[in-house]
Amino acid sequence: MSGGQQADEGRAHRWTPIREHGQLPVAGPSAILSRTVARQRLLDLVSQGVRRPLTLVCAPAGFGKTMLLLLWEALGTWPGPVRHLAVDAADEQSAASMQSALDGLHRRGAALAADPALVLVVDCGDLNLTPELGDSLDRIIRDDAARIRIVLLTRTDPPLPLYSYRLAETLTEIRAADLAFTAEETARLMRQENLDLAPAEVAELWARTDGWPAGLAFAAMNLAGTADTAQAIRGFRGDVGNVSEFLMTEVLQAQPPMQRDFLLRTCIVDKLWPALAEALTGRVCDRRSLEFMSHGNAFIQPVPGTDDCYSYQSLFREFLRAQLMFEQPALVPELHRTAAGWFAQNGPRLTAVRHAITAGDWGEASRYLVEDLDFAKLLVGRRRELLTGLVADLPDDLDGAGAAVVRAARALAEFDVDLCAAELGKARSSLDQDVPHRTHFDDLAITVLQAICTSLEADVNPALDATLAAEAAVTAASAGSSALHPEVKILVAGCKGRALLQRGDLRGASEAFAEAIAIADDAGLHEALADVLGMAALVEAVWGHLRRAGELAQQATTLAESEGHLDEPQSAIVAQAWVSADQADVTSARDLVHRARNAEPTFDARVLAVFEALVRARVLRSEGDAELAQAELTAAADSYGAGIDDWLGQLLVVDEAKILVAQHLPHEAIAVIEESPGRAQVESILVLRRAATETGEQGPPLPSQLRQRATSLATQVDRWLVQAAESIRAGDSGRSGLQVEHALRLAAPEHLRRPFSDAPPRLRKLLQPTGELMRRHAWLRTPAPEHDGAADQASRRTRYDLVVTVTLSSKEHEVLEYLAELLTTEEIANTMHVSVNTVRSHVRSILRKLSASRRNEAVRRAWELGLLPQRPET
Repeated sequence: MSGGQQADEGRAHRWTPIREHGQLPVAGPSAILSRTVARQRLLDLVSQGVRRPLTLVCAPAGFGKTMLLLLWEALGTWPGPVRHLAVDAADEQSAASMQSALDGLHRRGAALAADPALVLVVDCGDLNLTPELGDSLDRIIRDDAARIRIVLLTRTDPPLPLYSYRLAETLTEIRAADLAFTAEETARLMRQENLDLAPAEVAELWARTDGWPAGLAFAAMNLAGTADTAQAIRGFRGDVGNVSEFLMTEVLQAQPPMQRDFLLRTCIVDKLWPALAEALTGRVCDRRSLEFMSHGNAFIQPVPGTDDCYSYQSLFREFLRAQLMFEQPALVPELHRTAAGWFAQNGPRLTAVRHAITAGDWGEASRYLVEDLDFAKLLVGRRRELLTGLVADLPDDLDGAGAAVVRAARALAEFDVDLCAAELGKARSSLDQDVPHRTHFDDLAITVLQAICTSLEADVNPALDATLAAEAAVTAASAGSSALHPEVKILVAGCKGRALLQRGDLRGASEAFAEAIAIADDAGLHEALADVLGMAALVEAVWGHLRRAGELAQQATTLAESEGHLDEPQSAIVAQAWVSADQADVTSARDLVHRARNAEPTFDARVLAVFEALVRARVLRSEGDAELAQAELTAAADSYGAGIDDWLGQLLVVDEAKILVAQHLPHEAIAVIEESPGRAQVESILVLRRAATETGEQGPPLPSQLRQRATSLATQVDRWLVQAAESIRAGDSGRSGLQVEHALRLAAPEHLRRPFSDAPPRLRKLLQPTGELMRRHAWLRTPAPEHDGAADQASRRTRYDLVVTVTLSSKEHEVLEYLAELLTTEEIANTMHVSVNTVRSHVRSILRKLSASRRNEAVRRAWELGLLPQRPET
């Protein structure tokens, strides 16, 4: 298999006359320096190498072997004579003359000066040394090392005992990996060619060529005068133009017939193992054969980090594939089918799928994806895009359960629930008609896909049933002989957590996502881990564990950032937005929920959309835009389509009812709750009690006791605030104060402020800035940014705003400032160029938010809370 062990039959050699140092074969030093990039590391290798008997410069065509020695000689770093022997194809008489020249040097070795020694550069060009010439060189290396140093330029390993030289430390080797350009050297070369490439373009060009000097030279020619260099780099290929002609002439045509056939048959794969090479060629191939090839003229190199895996240089691989298609097009599908079968047995399975698809064998491709549930690996994170691209051309009319399952998976990757359900129905029907060929993987695949599909639909109960069935099936399969991919378990755990969160089972949802986190962490699936960390954070946030939610969300964000190519998970962004809204950081909540809209969608998108809508509506409400907040909730409810026992969907109804109560429309709030499917939920009952307080009627009874761990902290706090409002209505101020105190103590550890900002005005009066409750619960105040101005820095002080006062809109702030200047309503309207009614609406909102009954009271409170510039001296 090694071309380095044999010379072409019928090809002899001739040698060029020996040239003294300084007499260059091509051009002078300045000409050489102007045509290449002087790479000092390589020049140093040559200089160090000639201190030993033999320097072997061995690399395929186009790696600049000859140019390196010419440049080294031109720079005059060796003080002694430098002579050249160039091997070329000619007649046997010239070959004998070269043999004679080497023998003559050997005989005259004793007469040559030992210091400095003669450097003899033997340039083999595209030929291999014959054994006879190898023996002559070996004699010089062994007997005349003190007087003659050999530099051998060759494309293949020469017939010399290199192993012996290595042991004796008489050999310096410079190979293709050394001669390849680095990324920095590539940038220098492009600058020398007057090409100003961006760092990303240099990196892409370097990756396309693997630093192959000839490839870079051809690329520079292609890029010259090109306006869109990025596109030109992407379009630079090895199967067209100069590169193709060079590889055909200098590489492929120089191969013996058997090795040429080997190259063409094995080029269809990206990575090559000995056993795979045997399958593709039908000939014995061992690791040693590939190792010999890597030292020969085949542009094949070991894959770093492996023992017996090799790969072709990318441009050469493209050239070979084009040549194979040109010479033997009928052979290409056969080779891909062979490769598909080999990878199906030896992995990776996805590679088997690709080869089967390339061969046009969709039936086998589908089978490979269904076996061991390999499709599940492509349903996690951004790999969904890979799945849709991979099976985009899968025929819709291809029969069989496997094809239907793959089409169902493709539909899920595109979030097409209806199409997924239809394809799963086809898969079941096909299995029922083909019972003898039915496998447990077929049934398991359908069960898992059914769970994911159902979890994206409106009715949460069937989703939970399907998920539990999938969980049981996966557990049973995992106990068998073959372990399932971790992605399968993550998908099922995610479905379970999603369904339980929709039902309001926060403990169960937290446990499900914790299981998914452990699986993803153990498997090193960082994108999946970031997503489920975000969902776990959201559960904790909704539960009221705001600090823990922030920690988990930060872990998800940090993980995504550390990977570089991952986006911040949408779930983590929404979790942070929920925490910010609950802690009354309205600005952050607004920014985060806006950012979440642009995040990459996941299977949790439908659920996350509800939480996004809730945060947006709460932000809008805090800014005084109740109508827009209601519209946001209505749109989200229509899109979500909540069913029976859907706790999450009911939150949209509850928040809408709270807005109606705040607008002094209690009867409308009661009607909204009574018409909803979740009217018996505790959050709904609390809104009904709040509305009843407004109407002076008796509300429905509260549950006897709220479970502390199963009910959200916001609901627990809200229960005490509702009771406090009822106590105020009953005239029991002492009891209402204790109830508010209880609510504050519950909320204090997490700095949960939102329920207090949503409380009715009569209840917020208990939270006056100078009151006793606020003195004991200073956490309820949030630091406000200092106002810019000319006041001396020393006179500035940190101000604290009550949470309910930091939600004035920009227009309300403007109106408030005019009120402080004692402008009338008409004057404010003229100044702002708005109607008098608009100003009155803003004033009413300001009074409500500042718990004030008159304008001067609102201005005084704004000064106390730092909402206005420094209060004027009285």
